[in-house]
Amino acid sequence: MTERYSRLLDAWRKERHSADLQPLPEGFFAEMSEYASRLREQTRMLERGSMRGRIAERERENAERMLRELFQLRLRKIIVSELNGAAISGAVLTPEEKRLHADLRRLLADHSERLKSILTGRAPKVEARPPPRSGLKVVRFVEALPAIIGIDMKTYGPFKPEDVAAIPAENAENLIRRGIAKEVETSR
Repeated sequence: MTERYSRLLDAWRKERHSADLQPLPEGFFAEMSEYASRLREQTRMLERGSMRGRIAERERENAERMLRELFQLRLRKIIVSELNGAAISGAVLTPEEKRLHADLRRLLADHSERLKSILTGRAPKVEARPPPRSGLKVVRFVEALPAIIGIDMKTYGPFKPEDVAAIPAENAENLIRRGIAKEVETSR
């Protein structure tokens, strides 16, 4: 068992066996992204029917399942805590989860205000918002990038310079802003 697999297994077990959100090591999801990328590359390189190929494939499947479950468990705990009004220590949230938590709090506060409006006999105000960025955007990578989990919770990559791929628009825009990818104009 590799060291990264062992760390993932430990984090997954702790999260499953505790009602509270468990702290993760700094950079945990970035490390796991690199690990997932390496596992995908490894399974492509090895012969499928060989013993090493089957072991590598099983490790990849297990690691991806644990990552999905860990992600979902943590998301569920964050949502339930916020709905119940329970405080969540910032120390146990990853940077990605801190942003999610702030957005969730804002959305729930807006929703609560609409309920207050209804209860006081006023029609709730619903502000027009720009439509969510949806769909896929085609990008060309100018830098190498390990596999990422898209906004749609699917895995994309890993990518090498000059690779072209269709990824969720929000992820694409973020990568373009960071200079890792460039948009490819497509005709529809």
